[in-house]
Amino acid sequence: MSKEQQPIDQEAIQSALAELAGLEKEFEKVDVDILRETTLRQAPLFTRRNALTSRIHNFWPLTFEQASSALQFDEFVTPEDAHVLGKYLRSVNVTRPDLDHEPRSVRIEFEFDANEYFSDAVLAKTFEYQAGAGGLASKPVAIGWKEGKDLTEGVAGAAAAAWEERVKGALGEVHEHEHGEGGCDHEHDEEEEEGPVEVFPNGDEVAVQIAEDMYPNAPKYFTESLEEGDDEDDDEEIELDSEAEEELTKNGASALLAQMGKKGKRNGAGEAHDSEDDGPAKKKSRK
Repeated sequence: MSKEQQPIDQEAIQSALAELAGLEKEFEKVDVDILRETTLRQAPLFTRRNALTSRIHNFWPLTFEQASSALQFDEFVTPEDAHVLGKYLRSVNVTRPDLDHEPRSVRIEFEFDANEYFSDAVLAKTFEYQAGAGGLASKPVAIGWKEGKDLTEGVAGAAAAAWEERVKGALGEVHEHEHGEGGCDHEHDEEEEEGPVEVFPNGDEVAVQIAEDMYPNAPKYFTESLEEGDDEDDDEEIELDSEAEEELTKNGASALLAQMGKKGKRNGAGEAHDSEDDGPAKKKSRK
């Protein structure tokens, strides 16, 4: 009997597929364990790096601008967003808040200088990994907008309020269910209400890009922004104090230092945070 004529053993195929699925889960577990160990070992290094980058003027505005363009999430950055980020962004920090149980969850913090738009010094958002959905999920964050300065025109605030109402409603349903006062399907209701609270459907994708690419590779994006600024006619220099230079040199960052020492800036680098410039660059309108 030729190979083409041999009967297909469907049972053997199903058995192999089941074993393959189990093996994939083992691969996933190893990946999670590696992420946990890597995060633990890199944490003190990122702490030291954050201290160094805080001494480099306009490090994070230039880094964010360059990374958002390279990773193509700049389409979600409006000109107003770009102005605030370019003029007031002080630092960015990424952590894994649930390292013991779910290291794929991530918290992103943006620290800002005092500004005319909002009262918050830090805007933070936590994205929790949902094993069942295989992705990140988050809740809306309330921003302390100053009067007449809400760049979202009330959308973000409405989303945060709707989320709080949903949480209150969910707690009420649980209370009723525990006391035998109701039996509605809470999970179904929550899925139906997911849409109205969602402000930025691409938020989880951008969060992954920031956490897994922009943040760990920040020095690369920063130096790339300086390289692109070499053709501009400007004599401003990136400010780097002697302690930062000594630390970077000690850790073999000669290439980074070489770039930092170059003359030139890119659309605002080297200017004071309290200047009236629009930051590193104007961004295109959100599509």
